[in-house]
Amino acid sequence: MIEKVLERINFLLKQANFETLFLDNFSTKKNKFCFDILVKKHDSIFSIKVIPNIDNLNQDILRDMKSLSILLKSKPLLIGIRNRYQKLEDNTIYVREDLPFITVKTLENILNNNYPYILARRGGGVMFLNGDLVKELREKHNISRQELAEMIGVTKRTICSYETENMRPSETVAQKFLTIFEDNSIFKKINVLEWKFKLDKDIMASSEESELNPFEAHINEVIKDIGISSYWYKKGPLPFKISIYSDNIDIMNKHDFYPLFSGISDEKKKINELGIKCLKVFNNLFNKQALLIINNDTKIPDSEKDKIPIVKIKELEKIDNEDQFIDLIQESK
Repeated sequence: MIEKVLERINFLLKQANFETLFLDNFSTKKNKFCFDILVKKHDSIFSIKVIPNIDNLNQDILRDMKSLSILLKSKPLLIGIRNRYQKLEDNTIYVREDLPFITVKTLENILNNNYPYILARRGGGVMFLNGDLVKELREKHNISRQELAEMIGVTKRTICSYETENMRPSETVAQKFLTIFEDNSIFKKINVLEWKFKLDKDIMASSEESELNPFEAHINEVIKDIGISSYWYKKGPLPFKISIYSDNIDIMNKHDFYPLFSGISDEKKKINELGIKCLKVFNNLFNKQALLIINNDTKIPDSEKDKIPIVKIKELEKIDNEDQFIDLIQESK
């Protein structure tokens, strides 16, 4: 079922002129990644993940998705299928872990400029009310706040909170507003594609080094010694295993070089050509740096040398600082 949902999402986004990186083209169905599809339109980037049950969230995947959003300056777009009780309703926004979840049909509607205005809450949904318009209509109809409160069945203070948008009415109360003013535009339509996210950069410090294998742990220490930072993706999502970035804000803002997304290969005999292909697609689509760090004994086929920078661990071990690291990667292209 997930595969069909993803195919539908991919189709809808391409129809809306988004460029897409459909991860299923490069992976097996058994793997769990922090995104299923990466999409881009103009300067907007979204990482899409389909969640079967929004009340049973994988915290590792959410953390990896948030870190990716910070580095790519992208937004997570989460498609839910059900909660613990039932299937999710269309044209409704569900919030878990401060992230909005919508159905595929809601996404389709948004892409056609039909936006939801119901926010699902336990015990019943609430509506996104346009407080300024409610106030304008109330004054136009010469209705005082006290009179409106009595008509709705709430307090005068509650009406004030609705008009300042410090509170949102339930669907039942919202229907009373609609009956009085007969104007559907009192409901704010929310474009999830423009949702204001609060992503804490401290999430970057939560990469679990204890889960790294010996080769990865060695790379991690070498990167630290150089004086740059890294975030390891727990589930090893294609097309990268690690993102490398600078703690120097000036360098991060000034350089198109960062963030650098890298694959890891400790295989001694050959390089994973599929991994390189996926890294290259990722690099081209998002105009980001791609890198593959490999074991010293790995042979690099001539056919792979001109695709992305491939660096052996012994080359990284010789690097003393960030400037030398940038030079090495750029010279390896």
